[in-house]
Amino acid sequence: MAFTDNEESRVRAMLEAFQNGKRIADLPVASGGLEDYTVEVQDASGESARLNLFHAISTVNKKIAIRRWDETKSTPIGEAYGNIDFLRELPSVLGLGCYLVTNDRKRRKLDPTNHYKFADGSPAKLDGSDGQYMWCWNAHYYASWKEGNYFYEAVSLNPIEGVECYRIPAGGTSALGNAVLDRTTSTLCSLISDDPKYRGGGNQTDWDGTYRSQLGKPVTAIAMTSCSTYARKRGEGWESQWYVSRAVQEYLFRLIMGTRHSQSDFNPEKDANGLYCCGLGVGLTDVSSANWSTYNGYYPLVPTSVGVELGDGVGVADYDIPAADGSVFHTAKIPVFFGLKNLYGNLWTGVRGLIIDAGEEISSVYVAPSLYDNYANDSVAGMIKAAEIFRTESYIKKISMNKLCCMPTVPGASAATYYCDYHYVNHNTSQGLRCRLVGGSAHYGATAGAFVSSSYHAVAYSGTNISGALCFFEEDPVMA
Repeated sequence: MAFTDNEESRVRAMLEAFQNGKRIADLPVASGGLEDYTVEVQDASGESARLNLFHAISTVNKKIAIRRWDETKSTPIGEAYGNIDFLRELPSVLGLGCYLVTNDRKRRKLDPTNHYKFADGSPAKLDGSDGQYMWCWNAHYYASWKEGNYFYEAVSLNPIEGVECYRIPAGGTSALGNAVLDRTTSTLCSLISDDPKYRGGGNQTDWDGTYRSQLGKPVTAIAMTSCSTYARKRGEGWESQWYVSRAVQEYLFRLIMGTRHSQSDFNPEKDANGLYCCGLGVGLTDVSSANWSTYNGYYPLVPTSVGVELGDGVGVADYDIPAADGSVFHTAKIPVFFGLKNLYGNLWTGVRGLIIDAGEEISSVYVAPSLYDNYANDSVAGMIKAAEIFRTESYIKKISMNKLCCMPTVPGASAATYYCDYHYVNHNTSQGLRCRLVGGSAHYGATAGAFVSSSYHAVAYSGTNISGALCFFEEDPVMA
């Protein structure tokens, strides 16, 4: 087949270009700075694309821990990206683990394998006499952003350039995952003790010495506004489950464990990069509602001491809940995340510093700009609007991390796709100011993982399966 004149001309041009091609050593030196250079790469689709060389080098070399999720896919598994070494080292860089913290917010590290000792080997008491038993982190920065098809989450010790990022002061949350109350002083605690003044649940004195005893259990059936008041008795910087504290727990789980499916099976084996890629099991969510109701009316089932034996480890702690006849009512499997117990699947906890305004047509999320200043429970005046959430119950497809609100914005997932957790909401039929409940409780099944939200209830709501979680910050986590 003969070429047309036009085709022959184009072939000659290509041949001339090939013959005139130069070796790299013969090319002129590029002008401009490194930030101006682009290179050709093959992307995930197999197609050629251009890449900014400076951005690529910076991402790999900078000490930023990054995971990303392809939003065109439903998988909850995140891809490690950028500086893999820093991501692998993130738990130790942030000092994740358990400490005893005094009311002036001075913390002392516990032995990572034995929390009844300090890191220096001296004995430690978890009964509150040496300080509150807290799971802590060092100061850092967090950012999330969308680029192409990907949603990124990142943590660094320095500001993350080019995107909105938040400075998280050093702080901590209850290592128990739930709250204890000193009933003699009405002060919120995080400690392990069978002393009657710390009796949990609804303070059922007549249950002492029985299989339903609430000695050594978390406190429930108190208003979340009261949890706040009782926590602030410790002084400036103390609260109960402040929304920034909860955000730290949620995004660090995703970054370090590499998944949004917190209830997937725990796998102690790491991948080729030395990273986790798994959840921490179902927690206590496999208790049936009818059995729990009959057992003790939805009050706490598990002592605060469960999981301490894992130290700062990652895994699942087993506990046999006793039945009335001395047999085993249920074997609880408590998730432990570098020493943090009950991140999900035991008791709901109420989030403070965040209010949802459920209107007739739109549900808006507001956050308080300061922990150190009190905010009104009956108004959103002076608060910052962070997001608008969906109003019909569904598994969660997308979550907003704007202002660290962690609230669901797009429905349409399942128990094994996207965030794999549920949003309980009734705003189409019930309006007003609402709180966020997190973690889910026993009997909620697949809906109740680390990212579940309930926005059914008023800010001052209380319930037999709802607790608080003492937290603190060394500096005010100001939200601009």
